[in-house]
Amino acid sequence: MTRQPGLDYPVRTTYQPDEPPLQMTTDQLRDIRAAIETVGDRPGRHVFDDFVLCRRDVSAGE
Repeated sequence: MTRQPGLDYPVRTTYQPDEPPLQMTTDQLRDIRAAIETVGDRPGRHVFDDFVLCRRDVSAGE
């Protein structure tokens, strides 16, 4: 992720000068938990302000 909400670097980018620290706040961790519930079993890339959830379709044998 970049420091801009909802904006991620492209996959395999190695230079990420605007990347925030890896540490997350308790509220951000709660947001992740809520996002997992919201996304449910839907596969795909789900972008939120502070993180991206990537779910693959395990029923398709991936």
